Amino acid sequence: MTVKEWLNRGYRLDKEINALMREQKRALELATKTTAPADGEKVQTSNGNTSEARFINYADYKKLIDNRIAELYATKHEIITAIDSVGDNTLRQLLIHRYIEFMRWEKIAEDMNYSYVHVVHTLHPKALSAISKIVNRI
Repeated sequence: MTVKEWLNRGYRLDKEINALMREQKRALELATKTTAPADGEKVQTSNGNTSEARFINYADYKKLIDNRIAELYATKHEIITAIDSVGDNTLRQLLIHRYIEFMRWEKIAEDMNYSYVHVVHTLHPKALSAISKIVNRI
């Protein structure tokens, strides 16, 4: 695993959590959806309670999301601990913006008052080099 892959673990978990939350929302919509039968039509019923199954599906998403959130916090803590060991404040700031806050390069450059090119082509390689030395010791 490269140092960038190691740092991006939180980002990937965050994206997974967001996707699971969208699916959970769909499961809730499905569970709370009500449809009335048309007048005079006989509706075939099933032996199982489909509404209950839908709410169980929704609850299962909640458990899965909670587990992923706990994993995200643990991963971020591990990454922050490594970033704290970087000696240069500017490089630490860049690493936190990118790999903890998941900011886009344009926003990082703006917040740090540097050009996009300087952030991406000068500071980021320096930050990766600095963090690489720390991650390799972990």
